[in-house]
Amino acid sequence: MREEKRPAVKRLKKAVKPAKSKDNIFHTKQVADRQEAIDSKLKLLRGSIFGKPIIKFDIGAVRDVWVPYCYLEYDFHVERSVMFKKKGLVKEGKVAVVLDVNEMHPFQYDIYESGELPLIKGVPETGNREIIKTENSFHDMDEKSQEYIQFKIMRKFYGRNGKLDMAKCRFFYRPAVELEIIYKGENSNMRYAYLDEFAVESEHVLGLKYRVENNF
Repeated sequence: MREEKRPAVKRLKKAVKPAKSKDNIFHTKQVADRQEAIDSKLKLLRGSIFGKPIIKFDIGAVRDVWVPYCYLEYDFHVERSVMFKKKGLVKEGKVAVVLDVNEMHPFQYDIYESGELPLIKGVPETGNREIIKTENSFHDMDEKSQEYIQFKIMRKFYGRNGKLDMAKCRFFYRPAVELEIIYKGENSNMRYAYLDEFAVESEHVLGLKYRVENNF
């Protein structure tokens, strides 16, 4: 079977590197009730049919944490095929993602509909809440985000890769409760019940839906 080649991610000529000072660190505010957030997360994980849970598991360690995230915003330029002649062969705009740095999982953030992420400037106070540390580098975050944008947005909406130039990068932390979920008494996974305002609307951070009419 012929292996399909993945298009290379276009790198920046001069990447925007975030400052390492505390001035470039942000966090979100806790607004959800801790126990309600945990109950909601567990209900989601268990699933249900006719009100009865589908998946059974045990709960191991539970701790309060700050989960690392990164907001990355890019200016894009893409040249479309002739079939888009009426709408213009060249399209430029902005696109953003919110990256779960802990699990290196990006989510699209709709800056056209939701505007800039409402973040609180400064390092969050730890108290009884631990900050989850990550070994992922800024290069890893940029590369993962660009790959996501190319495959999930550029190629999906425009049929080809676009040129991406980073315009903004902000590290931030989200308050959450880390739950150790143990399946069949041996397989352990960590899940997070988020306590900020984004979890109230969507667990994957506000603005997942992309308004194509604004950017197509």
